[in-house]
Amino acid sequence: MGKFDGIFIASDMDGTLLNDERTIGAETIEALEYFTDNGGYFSLATGRTRPGTAAYRRILPCNGPGVYLNGAIICDETTEQVVYMEGLDDRAKELARKVMQRFPHIGIEVFLLDHSYVCNMCEITRQHFVNLDIPYTVCELDDIAEPTDEWGKINFTGEHEQVEEVRQFLKDWEDCFNLTFSTPIYYEMTCKGGHKGDGVRRAAEYLGIKPELVCCVGDSNNDIPMLTSAGISFAPANARKEVLELADVIVPDNNHDTLKGVVKYLDSKF
Repeated sequence: MGKFDGIFIASDMDGTLLNDERTIGAETIEALEYFTDNGGYFSLATGRTRPGTAAYRRILPCNGPGVYLNGAIICDETTEQVVYMEGLDDRAKELARKVMQRFPHIGIEVFLLDHSYVCNMCEITRQHFVNLDIPYTVCELDDIAEPTDEWGKINFTGEHEQVEEVRQFLKDWEDCFNLTFSTPIYYEMTCKGGHKGDGVRRAAEYLGIKPELVCCVGDSNNDIPMLTSAGISFAPANARKEVLELADVIVPDNNHDTLKGVVKYLDSKF
């Protein structure tokens, strides 16, 4: 029997697990290894694609199902098999087309299970893919061969004031799709059930984890669904104001080993 048997940590990446240099501190890795060596489950819960996490998964003890594209895709990391996927539909494609026509300066990114496309380039999108360090194809929306039910996420990028105009433009579609800011410059569209709350819930059910032992940590608006449904919710000190207000526990900021703080708290409680 391990000290952390039956406890599941699902962690956001950017602004939470990763520091501002987009690296992971040695003390964070050591803390997570201590947690998983003693029976705990650890998973990523991110807006990124699975390929966009590969370099980090190689150094992390990810032994629970990974939640990708804000919950649109869940992958069993031990078998590398997709255990859940829910994509978009043709309405999303047409909305992306309308956004492109109305706001030609907005970047439009389309993410699938294992590949990414840029259908409208802007400087923020260009820098986004530099940060993600994953390959992508520049093409028209209609040139993406895969059907839209294999599109996990559409990301609209630009300066915050510009992307806020997109949010207002898409407001009438909030009942049909999950629409959320992951950062002030990224506004994301996934299927209605494609948010981190549903994704982590499905991952926990897959593992047989009790809801009260699901621990979630994140810093931004797209983390709110998993934080509000968590048994214990954590926010790094650098989190957005609305996230800090709802979290059960505030832990050190992302430049000071946020996940070490999470494990330290759990170590004191169990």
